Amino acid sequence: MPIISIIGTKGGVGKSTVAMNVSAWLSRLQEEMVLLVDGDTHVRTVELKMCPNADVTLADVMAGKHSLADAIYRCQLVSGGRPMFPRLAVLPAGGRFLPPGGRDIVSFVENTVERFERMLDTLRKRFSYIIVDTPASVSFEHLILTAIADALLYVVNPDVDSILSASQTAAGLKELMGIEGVGVVVNRVPRGGADDLVRQAELVGPLLGVVPDDELVEDSFRRDLPVIAMYPDSPASQALKEIAGELMKKRIPATRLMPKFKFAQGTR
Repeated sequence: MPIISIIGTKGGVGKSTVAMNVSAWLSRLQEEMVLLVDGDTHVRTVELKMCPNADVTLADVMAGKHSLADAIYRCQLVSGGRPMFPRLAVLPAGGRFLPPGGRDIVSFVENTVERFERMLDTLRKRFSYIIVDTPASVSFEHLILTAIADALLYVVNPDVDSILSASQTAAGLKELMGIEGVGVVVNRVPRGGADDLVRQAELVGPLLGVVPDDELVEDSFRRDLPVIAMYPDSPASQALKEIAGELMKKRIPATRLMPKFKFAQGTR
């Protein structure tokens, strides 16, 4: 089943909000299990809000301290003593998994991608979707978590800087790794709309949905919850539900081979 990495090239665009809520809606809109991978080892929003009591993390798996099975948890959000999202699993981030200085970084990225590919080949058999929340900044972790994806979902705000940054990143990642964008989500669109900027966002990829600016998102975020958990009928939550529905309509091949990085000669 497809692996979709959520990309936000600028901090604060709401990348983790989209990742958490779309994953939760996917788990409710179908009968199969969904896996949400917290790949943002810097901020760890998914881990802190969806799986705060994790003892074993992705970092532990990458360090060879635990098996992958040990690091996968059912979403720990409950209501009335019952799981809120029984078909949603979470792989928490933990710390960073970069090598110490002096290592060949290109080889490290390629070898780590291969490790991820082997792990995810197993997970594809268990989950209908694997959604990866990537770091906000372009880092080695970001390259690794992008390289394992079958498709990329970009999140932007309705401003020129955010859209331009994402469009340049989308073009660069397509050239470097050959990975297409499944679409773009425009987040925090103000009341009254921003039609021109929403249209400009299609420079990044097909418009998958628009999420309105909604104070209930911030309220739930302050309570360490995704908006679907507290306010499932809110405008933003319903928009994210529609985005999940649009993703389900997409035919995303889940048979990509590991990309061959197009590094310039002499990089190694």
